[in-house]
Amino acid sequence: GSPLARARAPHHPARASRPSTMGLIVKSEINNTLYLILSFIAVFSIPVISFVKKQMAQLGNGPKVVVGTGYGGKDGSYTAADVAKHKTQDDLWLIIDGNVYDVTEYVDEHPGGVASIMKNAGGDATKGFHGPQHPSRVMDIVDEYKIGTLVTRETSKDE
Repeated sequence: GSPLARARAPHHPARASRPSTMGLIVKSEINNTLYLILSFIAVFSIPVISFVKKQMAQLGNGPKVVVGTGYGGKDGSYTAADVAKHKTQDDLWLIIDGNVYDVTEYVDEHPGGVASIMKNAGGDATKGFHGPQHPSRVMDIVDEYKIGTLVTRETSKDE
């Protein structure tokens, strides 16, 4: 070959046989980043989906879950003394407008905080419930937790 042809096509065997490590490092970082993102999504999607399902049920667009049907074995009739036994964060009943609600599962989700819902634990929360802080849809939400009605000792469920 002519000297001109050799100048146009330089041959460097040492450079051609070495793979570029820069491309491998970038690819590895992208794979690690994707792995972290997908792991994050997987871990946090389950509680988020669960939360969204509960919210949808409360709005009336999903399946209604009635908590505590037949709870306490008294067929939905409770005295104030019965309700008063349930006054802890892990076992919380409230009286609202003469109805009895087991809001144990709702305590931690209460937008006003645990302290505010615990004020009337085991007692009559009617006044607080009808306060200006509650939107009108709160009636639909609380219906999900209704377990019966308040009765006096003399009242039987036949009356």
